[in-house]
Amino acid sequence: MLSELLQDRAALYVAGALDADQREAFELILDFKPELQAHVARLQEVGTAVTLASVGRESAAPATLRERVLSAVAGRRRSEPDPMLVTCPQGRVEWVNPQFTAMCGHSFDEIRGRKPSEFLQGPDTDGAVVQRIRDAIRERRKCRETLVNYHRNGTRYAVELALTPVLDDDGKPLWFVAKERKLAHVA
Repeated sequence: MLSELLQDRAALYVAGALDADQREAFELILDFKPELQAHVARLQEVGTAVTLASVGRESAAPATLRERVLSAVAGRRRSEPDPMLVTCPQGRVEWVNPQFTAMCGHSFDEIRGRKPSEFLQGPDTDGAVVQRIRDAIRERRKCRETLVNYHRNGTRYAVELALTPVLDDDGKPLWFVAKERKLAHVA
């Protein structure tokens, strides 16, 4: 069952009433909550039906208009997501997407419930960068950092990490979402 908070945010998302930061955070949640994806799809269908009803019956091509509206809404999101990892407020892995597991070599079952530092960091991971990330988590704010991580097979790779806290209406963290982009060279 979706919380009232997520249902409200879904309605605002579909209505286009979220600012850019709120929209980005909501889209991160969409990637790992299938129930929320289904709810948003239902809201989009209702919105399309209302739009079509307001156009009037004399419209020559309601099916074409419906397709255009749904296509515009669907076009808001990219089809191929970046590698992503979601943690609970305590920093333990709750979800990763297939792009993340392909990049790091660990299966979801191996890392579920663990802290990312336990399996991604190694000797060449910059401690100052790690501290800045920890500070951002503690302060519940976004951050963007570049750091060296380690694949399951021990090879190093550099990533640009974008960390986003997902907060409830009282400012308490629900999740922390890390989107990563593998860089062409190791820092």
